[in-house]
Amino acid sequence: MTTRVLLVEDDTDLQEFMRFVLEQEKYQVLSATDGLSALEMARKERPDIILLDVLLPKMHGYEVCDKLRQDPATCLIPIMMVTSLTAIKDRLTGIKLGADEYVSKPFEPVELLARMERLLSRVRQNLAANPLTGLAGNVALEQELHRRITDKESFSLCLADVNRFRNYNERYGFERGDGVLRLFATVLRSATVELGNRNDLVAHLGQDDFAIVSTPTRGEVVSIRVLENTEELILLQYDENERTQGHSMVRDKNDRETSVPFLSMAIGMVDVMPGLYQHQAQVFDRARTALQEAKAKGGNQLVRVS
Repeated sequence: MTTRVLLVEDDTDLQEFMRFVLEQEKYQVLSATDGLSALEMARKERPDIILLDVLLPKMHGYEVCDKLRQDPATCLIPIMMVTSLTAIKDRLTGIKLGADEYVSKPFEPVELLARMERLLSRVRQNLAANPLTGLAGNVALEQELHRRITDKESFSLCLADVNRFRNYNERYGFERGDGVLRLFATVLRSATVELGNRNDLVAHLGQDDFAIVSTPTRGEVVSIRVLENTEELILLQYDENERTQGHSMVRDKNDRETSVPFLSMAIGMVDVMPGLYQHQAQVFDRARTALQEAKAKGGNQLVRVS
């Protein structure tokens, strides 16, 4: 899908130059030469990113930025200020009003393009993140698996699932359930940061499903630490009387109380060698099979396959 750029620049020569640079990189360019038309076009066209000059006729660039951020229709569009104003106070003004990036004129086209791509990538990641935990979501996981398969890397996919989470929600309510999911997210993330690789990915796929993309040498180490930390922390998520009893209580379909074991985590891990799998769905299916085997064993379990 083509990325659409709204280019707001009143210098016609510079605008044509920037249009040429952007179109060479396959961006679709929309243009405006004053603040008012820029605001109207942003609202109408909803571009993927806005390159905004500050010194504009009819409406100052800072005012345009401020109005874009106040409008629900345009408030999430990334804005890059491109201006000859280089003083620190000018940069701070743009940032305070909601600008995401600030590029000074004159600029090198390579720098402009690189900073645009970094900004767009950051925005895509944020939009794809799970809103409850802030971890990467399904889209980011699929992209990462596809990249590693295409680049013929050796890697591991670990799928993690919280056992009996529905029972916990029924017993303690959704608010405490959300707190438990945030706790598990922290456990996965901290173990990966501590023991994994710099470019490992931790993802929250929805409800009580998580994933870690690591390497065969580090994936198992990270997973074991996750299970160890889960073992230590899980009792604290229950009321004192249930901790004393050693189990939780839920009502069955006949409205009778019955005991169930505490929460635990199952992890299914698959090692992927170059050329072994052709599509990320195959990797996911293999990891899912390992996860089901881990869940069948009960308790905090890791099953590793290749």
